[in-house]
Amino acid sequence: MPTTLHSWRRKLAAVLEWSPVDKGQIPLFMLVPIMSQYVLWAYVVLQRPDRERLVVVPTLELHLILCLAIIAGGVLLMLLGAWLRRRTPASLFFQHLAVQYYAATLIFMGYQVGLTEIAAGLVLLGAPVFGFIVLDRRAVWLGTLTSLVLFFALSLATLHGHLPYAPILAPAADASARQFHFYSLIGFSAPHFIFILLLADQTLHFWRRREDTIRELSRTDVLTGLPNRRSILELLEKETARTRRHGPPMCVVILDLDHFKRVNDTWGHPTGDRVLQTAARVLRENLRTCDTIGRYGGEEFLMVLPDTSVEGAAALLERCRAALAATEIRTGTGEHFHISASFGVMSNHKDFDVDAAALIKAADDALYRAKENGRNRVEMAA
Repeated sequence: MPTTLHSWRRKLAAVLEWSPVDKGQIPLFMLVPIMSQYVLWAYVVLQRPDRERLVVVPTLELHLILCLAIIAGGVLLMLLGAWLRRRTPASLFFQHLAVQYYAATLIFMGYQVGLTEIAAGLVLLGAPVFGFIVLDRRAVWLGTLTSLVLFFALSLATLHGHLPYAPILAPAADASARQFHFYSLIGFSAPHFIFILLLADQTLHFWRRREDTIRELSRTDVLTGLPNRRSILELLEKETARTRRHGPPMCVVILDLDHFKRVNDTWGHPTGDRVLQTAARVLRENLRTCDTIGRYGGEEFLMVLPDTSVEGAAALLERCRAALAATEIRTGTGEHFHISASFGVMSNHKDFDVDAAALIKAADDALYRAKENGRNRVEMAA
Protein backbone atom coordinates (compact mmCIF):
# COMPACT_ATOMS: atom_id res chain seq x y z
CA MET A 1 0.00 0.00 0.00
CA PRO A 2 2.73 2.61 0.84
CA THR A 3 4.42 1.86 -2.50
CA THR A 4 1.14 2.33 -4.39
CA LEU A 5 0.43 5.57 -2.51
CA HIS A 6 3.93 6.86 -3.27
CA SER A 7 3.45 5.99 -6.93
CA TRP A 8 0.17 7.92 -7.09
CA ARG A 9 1.76 10.87 -5.29
CA ARG A 10 4.55 10.93 -7.86
CA LYS A 11 2.04 10.85 -10.71
CA LEU A 12 0.05 13.71 -9.21
CA ALA A 13 3.20 15.69 -8.43
CA ALA A 14 4.39 15.26 -12.02
CA VAL A 15 1.27 17.02 -13.30
CA LEU A 16 3.48 19.57 -15.05
CA GLU A 17 4.59 16.81 -17.41
CA TRP A 18 1.04 15.81 -18.35
CA SER A 19 -0.41 16.47 -21.78
CA PRO A 20 -2.81 19.44 -22.20
CA VAL A 21 -5.78 17.07 -22.43
CA ASP A 22 -4.77 15.21 -19.26
CA LYS A 23 -4.35 18.53 -17.45
CA GLY A 24 -7.82 19.51 -18.63
CA GLN A 25 -9.20 16.49 -16.78
CA ILE A 26 -8.07 17.92 -13.42
CA PRO A 27 -10.97 20.40 -12.98
CA LEU A 28 -13.40 17.63 -13.91
CA PHE A 29 -11.86 15.16 -11.48
CA MET A 30 -12.35 17.82 -8.82
CA LEU A 31 -15.84 18.76 -9.95
CA VAL A 32 -17.59 15.38 -10.15
CA PRO A 33 -16.89 14.13 -6.59
CA ILE A 34 -17.49 17.58 -5.10
CA MET A 35 -20.83 17.91 -6.88
CA SER A 36 -21.67 14.43 -5.64
CA GLN A 37 -21.11 15.78 -2.14
CA TYR A 38 -23.65 18.55 -2.84
CA VAL A 39 -26.16 15.95 -4.01
CA LEU A 40 -25.64 13.88 -0.86
CA TRP A 41 -26.00 16.99 1.32
CA ALA A 42 -29.21 18.01 -0.45
CA TYR A 43 -30.67 14.51 -0.15
CA VAL A 44 -29.88 14.31 3.59
CA VAL A 45 -31.30 17.77 4.29
CA LEU A 46 -34.52 17.01 2.41
CA GLN A 47 -35.07 14.01 4.70
CA ARG A 48 -34.86 16.11 7.86
CA PRO A 49 -38.15 16.92 9.62
CA ASP A 50 -37.01 20.52 10.19
CA ARG A 51 -35.99 21.12 6.56
CA GLU A 52 -38.46 23.99 6.10
CA ARG A 53 -36.60 25.93 8.82
CA LEU A 54 -33.18 25.38 7.22
CA VAL A 55 -33.63 25.48 3.44
CA VAL A 56 -36.06 26.61 0.77
CA VAL A 57 -37.35 23.16 -0.14
CA PRO A 58 -38.65 23.79 -3.74
CA THR A 59 -35.41 25.59 -4.66
CA LEU A 60 -33.29 22.83 -3.10
CA GLU A 61 -35.22 20.16 -5.00
CA LEU A 62 -34.53 22.03 -8.25
CA HIS A 63 -30.94 22.51 -7.12
CA LEU A 64 -30.62 18.75 -6.62
CA ILE A 65 -31.74 18.10 -10.20
CA LEU A 66 -29.31 20.71 -11.54
CA CYS A 67 -26.45 19.15 -9.55
CA LEU A 68 -27.20 15.75 -11.08
CA ALA A 69 -27.21 17.36 -14.52
CA ILE A 70 -23.86 19.03 -13.79
CA ILE A 71 -22.39 15.67 -12.70
CA ALA A 72 -23.66 14.04 -15.89
CA GLY A 73 -22.14 16.85 -17.96
CA GLY A 74 -18.84 16.45 -16.12
CA VAL A 75 -18.80 12.70 -16.75
CA LEU A 76 -19.49 13.25 -20.45
CA LEU A 77 -16.61 15.76 -20.63
CA MET A 78 -14.31 13.26 -18.89
CA LEU A 79 -15.25 10.63 -21.48
CA LEU A 80 -14.54 13.18 -24.22
CA GLY A 81 -11.15 13.83 -22.64
CA ALA A 82 -10.40 10.10 -22.50
CA TRP A 83 -11.21 9.88 -26.21
CA LEU A 84 -9.11 12.95 -27.08
CA ARG A 85 -6.04 11.83 -25.10
CA ARG A 86 -5.65 8.89 -27.47
CA ARG A 87 -6.01 11.01 -30.60
CA THR A 88 -4.97 14.63 -29.97
CA PRO A 89 -3.40 14.78 -26.47
CA ALA A 90 -1.79 18.16 -27.24
CA SER A 91 -5.12 19.87 -27.98
CA LEU A 92 -5.84 22.90 -25.80
CA PHE A 93 -9.50 23.04 -26.85
CA PHE A 94 -10.51 20.44 -24.27
CA GLN A 95 -8.63 22.28 -21.51
CA HIS A 96 -10.49 25.52 -22.37
CA LEU A 97 -13.79 23.64 -22.38
CA ALA A 98 -13.16 21.96 -19.02
CA VAL A 99 -12.02 25.20 -17.37
CA GLN A 100 -15.05 27.12 -18.61
CA TYR A 101 -17.37 24.37 -17.37
CA TYR A 102 -15.64 24.34 -13.99
CA ALA A 103 -15.71 28.15 -13.69
CA ALA A 104 -19.42 28.42 -14.51
CA THR A 105 -20.22 25.62 -12.07
CA LEU A 106 -18.27 27.28 -9.25
CA ILE A 107 -20.22 30.50 -9.72
CA PHE A 108 -23.52 28.59 -9.86
CA MET A 109 -22.76 26.81 -6.58
CA GLY A 110 -21.48 30.02 -4.99
CA TYR A 111 -24.69 31.80 -5.91
CA GLN A 112 -26.82 29.06 -4.36
CA VAL A 113 -25.15 29.48 -0.94
CA GLY A 114 -24.17 33.17 -1.15
CA LEU A 115 -21.49 34.67 -3.37
CA THR A 116 -20.20 37.05 -0.68
CA GLU A 117 -19.65 34.30 1.90
CA ILE A 118 -16.03 33.67 2.83
CA ALA A 119 -16.33 30.01 1.84
CA ALA A 120 -17.25 30.97 -1.72
CA GLY A 121 -14.41 33.52 -1.76
CA LEU A 122 -11.81 30.92 -0.75
CA VAL A 123 -12.85 28.61 -3.58
CA LEU A 124 -13.06 31.38 -6.19
CA LEU A 125 -9.62 32.68 -5.21
CA GLY A 126 -7.88 29.30 -4.84
CA ALA A 127 -9.03 27.82 -8.14
CA PRO A 128 -7.31 30.33 -10.51
CA VAL A 129 -4.14 30.44 -8.38
CA PHE A 130 -3.76 26.68 -8.68
CA GLY A 131 -4.83 26.83 -12.33
CA PHE A 132 -1.95 29.17 -13.20
CA ILE A 133 0.48 26.57 -11.82
CA VAL A 134 -0.60 23.63 -13.96
CA LEU A 135 -2.95 24.75 -16.73
CA ASP A 136 -2.55 26.83 -19.85
CA ARG A 137 -2.57 30.45 -18.69
CA ARG A 138 -4.93 31.54 -21.49
CA ALA A 139 -7.48 28.94 -20.42
CA VAL A 140 -7.20 30.08 -16.79
CA TRP A 141 -7.50 33.77 -17.71
CA LEU A 142 -10.62 33.09 -19.80
CA GLY A 143 -12.09 30.93 -17.03
CA THR A 144 -11.35 33.65 -14.47
CA LEU A 145 -12.94 36.25 -16.76
CA THR A 146 -16.06 34.08 -17.07
CA SER A 147 -16.20 33.72 -13.27
CA LEU A 148 -15.81 37.46 -12.69
CA VAL A 149 -18.48 38.40 -15.23
CA LEU A 150 -20.97 35.91 -13.75
CA PHE A 151 -20.00 36.90 -10.20
CA PHE A 152 -20.64 40.61 -10.73
CA ALA A 153 -23.78 40.01 -12.79
CA LEU A 154 -25.33 37.76 -10.12
CA SER A 155 -24.13 40.02 -7.30
CA LEU A 156 -25.74 43.08 -8.92
CA ALA A 157 -28.92 41.12 -9.58
CA THR A 158 -29.17 40.10 -5.91
CA LEU A 159 -28.21 43.62 -4.75
CA HIS A 160 -31.08 45.20 -6.72
CA GLY A 161 -33.57 42.50 -5.73
CA HIS A 162 -33.90 40.84 -9.15
CA LEU A 163 -32.65 37.53 -7.71
CA PRO A 164 -32.74 36.18 -4.15
CA TYR A 165 -29.48 35.94 -2.21
CA ALA A 166 -28.41 32.34 -1.31
CA PRO A 167 -31.72 30.96 -2.68
CA ILE A 168 -31.41 27.44 -1.25
CA LEU A 169 -30.86 28.60 2.35
CA ALA A 170 -33.81 29.77 4.43
CA PRO A 171 -33.26 32.90 6.56
CA ALA A 172 -31.65 31.80 9.83
CA ALA A 173 -34.29 32.22 12.52
CA ASP A 174 -32.28 30.95 15.49
CA ALA A 175 -28.80 29.83 16.61
CA SER A 176 -29.22 26.23 15.44
CA ALA A 177 -30.15 27.38 11.93
CA ARG A 178 -27.12 29.70 11.84
CA GLN A 179 -24.94 26.77 12.94
CA PHE A 180 -26.40 24.62 10.18
CA HIS A 181 -25.66 27.29 7.57
CA PHE A 182 -22.13 27.79 8.88
CA TYR A 183 -21.18 24.12 8.88
CA SER A 184 -22.82 23.61 5.49
CA LEU A 185 -20.69 26.39 3.98
CA ILE A 186 -17.55 24.91 5.54
CA GLY A 187 -18.48 21.51 4.15
CA PHE A 188 -19.03 22.97 0.68
CA SER A 189 -15.68 24.80 0.53
CA ALA A 190 -13.42 22.36 2.39
CA PRO A 191 -13.12 19.71 -0.38
CA HIS A 192 -12.20 22.38 -2.97
CA PHE A 193 -9.68 24.00 -0.67
CA ILE A 194 -8.08 20.75 0.57
CA PHE A 195 -7.80 19.26 -2.92
CA ILE A 196 -6.25 22.43 -4.38
CA LEU A 197 -3.89 22.78 -1.39
CA LEU A 198 -2.66 19.18 -1.51
CA LEU A 199 -2.22 19.08 -5.27
CA ALA A 200 -0.44 22.45 -5.28
CA ASP A 201 1.85 21.26 -2.47
CA GLN A 202 2.80 18.06 -4.31
CA THR A 203 3.23 19.87 -7.63
CA LEU A 204 5.44 22.62 -6.21
CA HIS A 205 7.45 20.05 -4.23
CA PHE A 206 8.08 18.12 -7.44
CA TRP A 207 8.90 21.38 -9.21
CA ARG A 208 11.47 22.36 -6.58
CA ARG A 209 13.09 18.93 -6.64
CA ARG A 210 13.30 19.01 -10.43
CA GLU A 211 14.88 22.48 -10.36
CA ASP A 212 17.40 21.28 -7.75
CA THR A 213 18.25 18.29 -9.95
CA ILE A 214 18.66 20.46 -13.05
CA ARG A 215 20.84 22.90 -11.12
CA GLU A 216 23.01 20.05 -9.83
CA LEU A 217 23.32 18.50 -13.29
CA SER A 218 24.35 21.85 -14.74
CA ARG A 219 27.27 21.94 -12.30
CA THR A 220 28.34 18.28 -12.54
CA ASP A 221 30.39 16.41 -15.11
CA VAL A 222 28.17 13.56 -16.26
CA LEU A 223 30.97 11.03 -16.84
CA THR A 224 32.98 11.40 -13.63
CA GLY A 225 30.42 12.87 -11.24
CA LEU A 226 32.89 15.64 -10.36
CA PRO A 227 32.17 19.38 -10.57
CA ASN A 228 32.39 20.48 -14.19
CA ARG A 229 34.67 23.22 -15.53
CA ARG A 230 32.28 26.07 -14.79
CA SER A 231 31.58 24.84 -11.27
CA ILE A 232 35.22 24.31 -10.27
CA LEU A 233 36.23 27.71 -11.70
CA GLU A 234 33.46 29.41 -9.71
CA LEU A 235 34.74 27.69 -6.58
CA LEU A 236 38.29 28.81 -7.35
CA GLU A 237 37.12 32.43 -7.70
CA LYS A 238 35.41 32.23 -4.29
CA GLU A 239 38.47 30.67 -2.64
CA THR A 240 40.88 33.27 -4.07
CA ALA A 241 38.57 36.05 -2.85
CA ARG A 242 38.37 34.47 0.61
CA THR A 243 42.14 34.01 0.81
CA ARG A 244 42.67 37.60 -0.35
CA ARG A 245 40.56 38.83 2.58
CA HIS A 246 41.58 36.48 5.35
CA GLY A 247 44.41 34.11 4.28
CA PRO A 248 45.93 31.52 4.82
CA PRO A 249 47.49 30.47 1.48
CA MET A 250 45.89 28.08 -0.96
CA CYS A 251 47.14 25.92 -3.82
CA VAL A 252 45.78 25.30 -7.30
CA VAL A 253 46.64 22.07 -9.09
CA ILE A 254 46.20 21.06 -12.73
CA LEU A 255 46.84 17.42 -13.50
CA ASP A 256 46.80 15.57 -16.80
CA LEU A 257 46.51 11.80 -17.28
CA ASP A 258 49.64 10.54 -19.04
CA HIS A 259 49.36 9.00 -22.52
CA PHE A 260 45.56 9.18 -22.45
CA LYS A 261 45.29 9.46 -26.24
CA ARG A 262 47.15 6.16 -26.51
CA VAL A 263 44.50 4.53 -24.28
CA ASN A 264 41.68 5.69 -26.57
CA ASP A 265 43.57 4.71 -29.73
CA THR A 266 44.51 1.24 -28.39
CA TRP A 267 41.47 0.11 -26.41
CA GLY A 268 38.73 2.52 -27.53
CA HIS A 269 36.75 5.28 -25.92
CA PRO A 270 34.76 3.06 -23.49
CA THR A 271 38.05 2.10 -21.86
CA GLY A 272 39.10 5.74 -21.92
CA ASP A 273 35.87 6.66 -20.13
CA ARG A 274 36.55 4.00 -17.52
CA VAL A 275 40.06 5.43 -16.99
CA LEU A 276 38.58 8.90 -16.38
CA GLN A 277 35.99 7.54 -13.96
CA THR A 278 38.58 5.48 -12.08
CA ALA A 279 41.05 8.37 -11.89
CA ALA A 280 38.32 10.68 -10.56
CA ARG A 281 37.39 8.16 -7.86
CA VAL A 282 41.00 7.51 -6.77
CA LEU A 283 41.85 11.20 -6.61
CA ARG A 284 38.71 12.07 -4.68
CA GLU A 285 39.41 9.31 -2.15
CA ASN A 286 42.91 10.66 -1.49
CA LEU A 287 41.97 14.29 -1.01
CA ARG A 288 40.93 15.95 2.24
CA THR A 289 37.32 16.81 2.97
CA CYS A 290 38.00 20.52 2.41
CA ASP A 291 39.65 19.95 -1.00
CA THR A 292 37.73 19.98 -4.28
CA ILE A 293 38.56 18.38 -7.61
CA GLY A 294 36.72 19.08 -10.85
CA ARG A 295 37.03 17.99 -14.45
CA TYR A 296 38.78 20.84 -16.24
CA GLY A 297 38.52 19.41 -19.75
CA GLY A 298 39.31 16.19 -21.61
CA GLU A 299 41.77 14.24 -19.42
CA GLU A 300 42.66 17.29 -17.31
CA PHE A 301 41.50 17.86 -13.74
CA LEU A 302 41.74 20.97 -11.57
CA MET A 303 42.14 20.82 -7.78
CA VAL A 304 41.49 23.61 -5.30
CA LEU A 305 43.35 23.06 -2.01
CA PRO A 306 42.35 25.72 0.53
CA ASP A 307 44.43 26.48 3.64
CA THR A 308 47.36 24.57 2.19
CA SER A 309 51.09 25.34 2.25
CA VAL A 310 53.48 24.36 -0.53
CA GLU A 311 54.88 21.55 1.62
CA GLY A 312 51.42 20.29 2.52
CA ALA A 313 50.33 20.31 -1.13
CA ALA A 314 53.49 18.43 -2.19
CA ALA A 315 52.86 15.65 0.33
CA LEU A 316 49.16 15.40 -0.56
CA LEU A 317 49.77 15.28 -4.29
CA GLU A 318 52.55 12.75 -3.98
CA ARG A 319 50.03 10.50 -2.24
CA CYS A 320 47.55 11.07 -5.09
CA ARG A 321 50.24 10.40 -7.71
CA ALA A 322 51.28 7.13 -6.05
CA ALA A 323 47.66 5.99 -5.69
CA LEU A 324 47.02 6.60 -9.39
CA ALA A 325 50.24 4.82 -10.44
CA ALA A 326 49.19 1.78 -8.40
CA THR A 327 45.76 1.65 -10.06
CA GLU A 328 45.23 -1.10 -12.62
CA ILE A 329 42.70 -0.85 -15.44
CA ARG A 330 41.33 -3.98 -17.09
CA THR A 331 40.09 -3.79 -20.67
CA GLY A 332 37.17 -5.64 -22.20
CA THR A 333 39.60 -8.06 -23.88
CA GLY A 334 41.20 -9.12 -20.58
CA GLU A 335 44.31 -6.96 -20.92
CA HIS A 336 45.37 -4.67 -18.10
CA PHE A 337 47.54 -1.59 -17.71
CA HIS A 338 48.43 1.05 -15.12
CA ILE A 339 47.62 4.75 -15.31
CA SER A 340 49.59 7.77 -14.15
CA ALA A 341 49.29 11.54 -14.12
CA SER A 342 51.48 14.64 -14.14
CA PHE A 343 50.74 17.44 -11.66
CA GLY A 344 51.41 21.18 -11.84
CA VAL A 345 50.99 23.15 -8.59
CA MET A 346 50.81 26.87 -7.85
CA SER A 347 50.53 28.48 -4.40
CA ASN A 348 49.60 32.08 -3.61
CA HIS A 349 51.64 32.16 -0.36
CA LYS A 350 53.87 34.91 -1.76
CA ASP A 351 51.03 37.11 -3.01
CA PHE A 352 47.46 36.79 -1.76
CA ASP A 353 46.29 39.29 -4.39
CA VAL A 354 47.07 37.03 -7.35
CA ASP A 355 43.86 36.22 -9.23
CA ALA A 356 42.43 32.86 -10.31
CA ALA A 357 43.55 33.21 -13.95
CA ALA A 358 47.17 33.79 -12.89
CA LEU A 359 47.08 30.81 -10.53
CA ILE A 360 45.79 28.57 -13.31
CA LYS A 361 48.39 29.86 -15.77
CA ALA A 362 51.23 29.19 -13.35
CA ALA A 363 49.90 25.71 -12.48
CA ASP A 364 49.55 24.93 -16.19
CA ASP A 365 53.16 25.99 -16.84
CA ALA A 366 54.28 23.71 -14.01
CA LEU A 367 52.27 20.87 -15.53
CA TYR A 368 54.10 21.26 -18.84
CA ARG A 369 57.42 21.07 -17.00
CA ALA A 370 56.24 17.86 -15.33
CA LYS A 371 55.48 16.44 -18.78
CA GLU A 372 58.88 17.52 -20.13
CA ASN A 373 60.69 16.04 -17.13
CA GLY A 374 59.35 12.53 -17.67
CA ARG A 375 55.65 12.57 -16.61
CA ASN A 376 54.17 10.79 -13.56
CA ARG A 377 55.51 13.50 -11.25
CA VAL A 378 54.56 16.58 -9.26
CA GLU A 379 56.07 19.90 -10.34
CA MET A 380 55.80 23.06 -8.21
CA ALA A 381 55.53 26.47 -9.85
CA ALA A 382 58.41 28.84 -9.22
